[in-house]
Amino acid sequence: MDEKRYELMEIQVDAELLEQLKAVIAPMGLTPEMLAVKFFEFCVDPATQELAISLLLKWKAEQEAEGENPGGGL
Repeated sequence: MDEKRYELMEIQVDAELLEQLKAVIAPMGLTPEMLAVKFFEFCVDPATQELAISLLLKWKAEQEAEGENPGGGL
């Protein structure tokens, strides 16, 4: 029998942002946890991996640019 291994991840989200997220995804029948799993699946799927990499690099650059612009971030 194969032993399944799981990793526990904790994602910290602002409470107000979490409530906004729940309101958006609830009509789709999703929970924040389900959405996180779908995001990781998107990142590792060979069919979407290149797109995921490009998006992650883009978002990283945007976040770094916001960090250089006081008041421009969260």
